[in-house]
Amino acid sequence: MTRNVSLGELLAGVEGLALLRNLYDGDDATAGRRLAELRGILADQALDRAELTPEFDAAAGYALWSDSYDQPGNPVVAVEERVVHGLLDGVSAARALDAACGTGRHARALTARGHEVTGIDLTPEMLDRARINVPGASFVQADLRELPFAERRFGLVVCGLALSHLPDLDAAVGELARVLEPGGRLVVSVLHPFQTLLGWNAPFTAPDGTRGFVREHPHLHSDYLAAFARAGLRIAGCHEPLIGHAELETKRRAFRHVPEATAAAYLGLPLVLVWDAELPGA
Repeated sequence: MTRNVSLGELLAGVEGLALLRNLYDGDDATAGRRLAELRGILADQALDRAELTPEFDAAAGYALWSDSYDQPGNPVVAVEERVVHGLLDGVSAARALDAACGTGRHARALTARGHEVTGIDLTPEMLDRARINVPGASFVQADLRELPFAERRFGLVVCGLALSHLPDLDAAVGELARVLEPGGRLVVSVLHPFQTLLGWNAPFTAPDGTRGFVREHPHLHSDYLAAFARAGLRIAGCHEPLIGHAELETKRRAFRHVPEATAAAYLGLPLVLVWDAELPGA
């Protein structure tokens, strides 16, 4: 799938979301400003210039993204890491798997906490970065849905911002549970389904400056709970950190043009979903 996405389309969507979120709780003056801005956006032909934004599968998309993935300013990563790394602080050192490790950001945190870390990822380019970033861990190319490890291998498994790239959860969740030892811990983070239902995917800029995206599938809480139950996992916690003021400014294009509408549209919405689970039986 390839879309020609214009800045005007983005800004109009932000204004519309801001209006909807304040339809009954806002005030007439603020609604008037939103509508005036929206009319201005629709009348500004300079905002109609569209940018080709193709969809890539996870392997191809993250290959293109690998050089810039670690650059600061990704609000999803920043918010997700605060929650995930906080959960890891309470886990005793063990053999740990960083599943869909990317450039090794969670592998680094696990190694620093004394774990013996193995990372897997689908994309060789991301693994190359991970090996440089975390020389104390080992890395293997593999698919989440077919992990190359024996059963009950790991006491801790972390899977960051990957499961919602899959159209179906069961194969990957089943594999994550299979390699977890009884009593072991599983920490999974995904883009919050509220955001995917709003149309948010995983956008990136390629080395040549063009934009693309990797699809995020809108699995609901019930979908995750059902997949965890089928895999024999017990949920110990569920965390849903919200978009705060710090994250608003990272939505650069919208915030630069319509900062008030951007705040009204996004502030306080859930950004990521983090599951804390365990495999019973220890």
